[in-house]
Amino acid sequence: MTLERRPPRPSEASLREEMERTRAQLVDTASALGRSLRDTWRPGFWVRRHPGLTLGIAFAAGLWLGIRRR
Repeated sequence: MTLERRPPRPSEASLREEMERTRAQLVDTASALGRSLRDTWRPGFWVRRHPGLTLGIAFAAGLWLGIRRR
């Protein structure tokens, strides 16, 4: 018969440190997600990231508005 050895229980201090580390990672991740969502909805972001597509959309919109007013 073999006896199973249980790992030593973590101390309260090490558990608190782990919780603080996890909380800090969660806050960093939430901040990064918030920045990403804000960037997605800013027109300047799209113009810098996809200038050709933005120019094409602006041209098509201008063409459509110009035809529609005649």
